[in-house]
Amino acid sequence: MARTRQIDPIFPFENEIRALSIPARYFYILSWCHMSDPNKEKSIVGGVLPHDKFLLKNNIFPEDGIDILPLINEIIAQRRYFPFEAEGKRWLWCPTMPKHQTVNHPSNRKYPDPPKALQEDYRSGKLALTPSRVELSRVERVENKDKAGPSEELKAALNKIFQDKFNIFTLIAKIKKELKWDKGQEFPEEVLLKVCEAYWRDKPKIKQPWPWFRVVLTKESEMYFASKNIKEHAAIKKQGSMSLAEILKRAQG
Repeated sequence: MARTRQIDPIFPFENEIRALSIPARYFYILSWCHMSDPNKEKSIVGGVLPHDKFLLKNNIFPEDGIDILPLINEIIAQRRYFPFEAEGKRWLWCPTMPKHQTVNHPSNRKYPDPPKALQEDYRSGKLALTPSRVELSRVERVENKDKAGPSEELKAALNKIFQDKFNIFTLIAKIKKELKWDKGQEFPEEVLLKVCEAYWRDKPKIKQPWPWFRVVLTKESEMYFASKNIKEHAAIKKQGSMSLAEILKRAQG
């Protein structure tokens, strides 16, 4: 039975996610609902789902003529799925799923856990993307074309806060490190400008800079992407009725 999952607002900023096509991101998010639950008490790793084209197609894109194999391969290439075999069947393991989901009442073991060797290789970093692969990804190629840097408005806003003895540059660097971003990746200017506005509004109440910054950045990012999605939806609606397959095809370019 499918389970309800959560989506972290920071999700769109993650390096591997930004390198996925829109259809692959959509498929990846919906696939969480069909993964096994982690259960620390029973030593169940979780995050596993069948590597079964027909089962996944019927559960995620039940009424659309979409070939999901290229989407699965995209996700595997970005190290968000790791294939393995167990009990005579093929499976996909998503190691990041248990880290980002709060499962208060885990279901009974549904699928086998990945082999210990695979888990150890993942934890050791052996299976991480190399910098060269990330740099050659679709997203990085686009980003490398734009080296204009921040606008004068953003520079002034950040420097004003820094001169107020609030080291916002350190906090931005800290959250980029948490997200494992590469050099050159930046937050949308609209988000950072909103954070700057929030600083002057909340200044008397800020006791701990890092928790405040993380909460505000997450909130403003969520609002930014929600607004962006609404605009994209309105544009699609204006163009007339389209099937999901047509929408995904257009998003893929």
